Amino acid sequence: ALHLVMQDLDFFCEASEQSVREQVEKLRAQRKLTDEQASAVDVRAIVRFLRSDLAARIRKNAQTVRREYRFSLLADAGLYDPAAAGEEMLLQGVADCVFETADGLTVVDFKTDRVTAEEAPRRAEVYRTQLNAYAGALAKILQKPVTERVLYFFACDREISL
Repeated sequence: ALHLVMQDLDFFCEASEQSVREQVEKLRAQRKLTDEQASAVDVRAIVRFLRSDLAARIRKNAQTVRREYRFSLLADAGLYDPAAAGEEMLLQGVADCVFETADGLTVVDFKTDRVTAEEAPRRAEVYRTQLNAYAGALAKILQKPVTERVLYFFACDREISL
């Protein structure tokens, strides 16, 4: 449910529970969320995100913001397995959020893992390969350098750059 809200969340809205609840209700009324999903949304976690440095950077620096950006790209399989070098593989994915600044692209992956702030850096390493693959694909597709790869953990309001 949280990911569904993040697809359409107005990053410029007031960072308050009331404002976020209004957006959730709007998504429910538009049938983008079921009643059950709307009830399950962690409104406080979204408010914490809206108050985060990451959200502030998006509001201040982003020239464009893409959400749930679907992509497919043929890539050399050797990037992921040296034994398969020269073979092509289809890389498909959905980037939660990609924003463009004057310097390049920032790829953001929103995580709902139940982790503490202390556990987040270790958990982030689990996602490093995926985020690097996404960054490489998006740099090719959008023809811009990726300057930052970010995981944002809602459970502990922690941003980790990889």
